[in-house]
Amino acid sequence: MRTTTLAAVGLTTLVMACAPVVQSSADAINRLERERAANATSESAARSLGIAYFKANRLPEARSILEQATTMDEKDGVAALYLGLTAEAENDLPAAKTAYTKYLKVGRTRGVRRQLEARLAVIQRKELELASKAAIADEQQLASVPGSPSTVAVLPFSFSGPDTSLKPLERGFAELLTTDLSVSNKLTVLDRARIQALLDEIKLQQSGATDENSGVRAGKMLSAGRLVRGSLLQEGNQLRTDALVIDVSTTSTAGEAADNRALDQLFTMEKNVALELFTTLGVTLTTTQRNAIEQRPTKSLAAFLSYSRGLELEDRGEYDAANRLYQQAVRIDPGFNKAQQKVQQTQAVIAGNQVSASTVEVSLRGTSEGAEVQAATGAPTTPTSTAQTTAAGLNPSTAGNATGAGSTTTGTQPTTKNGAADGTGTNRPGTSTAIVSILVSQPKP
Repeated sequence: MRTTTLAAVGLTTLVMACAPVVQSSADAINRLERERAANATSESAARSLGIAYFKANRLPEARSILEQATTMDEKDGVAALYLGLTAEAENDLPAAKTAYTKYLKVGRTRGVRRQLEARLAVIQRKELELASKAAIADEQQLASVPGSPSTVAVLPFSFSGPDTSLKPLERGFAELLTTDLSVSNKLTVLDRARIQALLDEIKLQQSGATDENSGVRAGKMLSAGRLVRGSLLQEGNQLRTDALVIDVSTTSTAGEAADNRALDQLFTMEKNVALELFTTLGVTLTTTQRNAIEQRPTKSLAAFLSYSRGLELEDRGEYDAANRLYQQAVRIDPGFNKAQQKVQQTQAVIAGNQVSASTVEVSLRGTSEGAEVQAATGAPTTPTSTAQTTAAGLNPSTAGNATGAGSTTTGTQPTTKNGAADGTGTNRPGTSTAIVSILVSQPKP
C-alpha cells in the first residue's frame, strides 16, 4: 500500500483539502439570494451567492450557481476558481481540472495561479488512480475488445541477483525502453505512470499478491495489443536482460530480445534490446529515429540508479524521498534532463498537496479578486473616502503577494511607485508602496 496522503487515503484527502473553511452566515446567504432574485442577469450577484453557498458547504447549490456565473462572464476568474474548489470538494476531478485551467487563463492573482498549477499536478496523479479503479470495475467489458497490435505497454522488469541496490533498475530499465519505443510514430506506447497505477490497483485488489497474469490483465484493460516484459539477472559484474513481446489477446509470446554485458554497459545493452524489439514489433526505423534512440539520457550509472530509485519511491507515493533522489541524480549529472524534469514534477505534487480552500483564500487577501470574495462573506464594509481610495491604489497590501498558507507581512516602507504595475496583468505586480499626506491649515485667529 502506498505510504503518502495522496495515494493512500483515497478521495477523502481531496474532500478535506478543498472543503469550505469559512461558514457564511444565514443572513448573508439570505441577503445574496434576495439580490440574485432581484437581478437574475447580474453575474456578480450569481458569483457572490455561489461563493457563499460553497463556504456554507452547500456544494450542489454552489456548483449550479457558479456554473451559471462562469457562463455569464467567461473572464471571471473568481467564479472559475470557486467552481473548481466546489467540483473538487464533490470529487469531480475532471470538472475541477477544467475550472482551474480556466482560472490560469483569466485569473489575476499570481499566487493563486501558482497554487493551482501545483494542484493540477496532484489531480493528474489522482485521475490515474481513479481511472485504474474504473478499469477494474469495467474489466469484463474492456477485456472483450481486443487492443490494437500497435499499442504497446512496457511492464516493469523483474530483477534477481545478489546486489539488491540494483533492484530499482526494474523500473528504470522499463522507462528507458518506453522512451525509445516511443520514437516510432508507428507505435502507441502507453505512459509508464498509467501502467503502474493500474498494476498497483490490481495488486491492491489481490491483497498484495501478484501473478503472471497481472500484466496481461492490465494490458487488456489498457487496450494494449502487445506487452513487453522481461527480467534482469545479475551475475557478478555481468547483467543479462531478457525481454519478451506478449500478444495480449492470446497471451502467447510473439518474440523476444536479449543481451548480456558488463554492468557499466547498461545503456548499450538497453539500446540493443530496444532495436531488437522494434524488429519483433515489425517496425522499420528511419536513420533519424535510429540516431535518436542511440542518445543516452545520462552517462552516469550512479545518476541513473538514483533516478530509478526515485521512480520506485514515486510509485509508492513517497514524493519527498523521490524528489531528493532525483535531485541527487542531477547533482551527479547536471545534464540528466529527465531527472531535472522529475525534480520539477515531484516538487509540484508536493506543493499541490498543501493547497486547500483556506490557503487559496490567503493568497487572495488584499487583492481585487479577494474583495470580490469578501462580498460573499457578509462582512460589513466601511465607507471609503476619496483620499483613502487613492492611498489604497498607491499602497497595495502585500498580502496580494502571498503564495499559500503561512505567508505573512511585516509592514512596508515607503518607496517609489512601480510604474510597471499597470501593465503586468496581476493584482500585485510588485511590493511598491507610497504615502498620501493630507495637510490641514488651522484658521488664523
